[in-house]
Amino acid sequence: MKLTRLGLLPLWFCSTRPAAGQEWIAVVKQVVTASLDSTLPAIPFESWLADVAGIPVSAINWEINDCGEGGDGREAPTCVEAILRLNGDTTAHASIFVTDIKGMHVTPGIWDLSVGAGNHFTGFKTLHEWTAFVRAHHR
Repeated sequence: MKLTRLGLLPLWFCSTRPAAGQEWIAVVKQVVTASLDSTLPAIPFESWLADVAGIPVSAINWEINDCGEGGDGREAPTCVEAILRLNGDTTAHASIFVTDIKGMHVTPGIWDLSVGAGNHFTGFKTLHEWTAFVRAHHR
């Protein structure tokens, strides 16, 4: 998982200092969606998410976490999670990793795709499966 697409990332992303949460979020918002799945358009991830969910980009919630590892003391990658509100209590989650378990910068990639309804979460293996669900259940 080495940085291979330096031309797609801001220059500060390649520094050796740890990025603050807002910097990681800014990186993931601008990741070219085609770099996550070559069959998708070459547009910023944030714009693509808004289009898929039929919402403005301002309606996407962003957070930094340990890629869902639960904070149990294990080393974990760092993820940026986009959360989209769908119908009722249903939310769609796309987690993109930005570091490896040692905290080293890596090319962002998909860590987890899920949809939560109440306390029940359903996982998806591909962006295509996740996208189809989100499109069918957006507001």
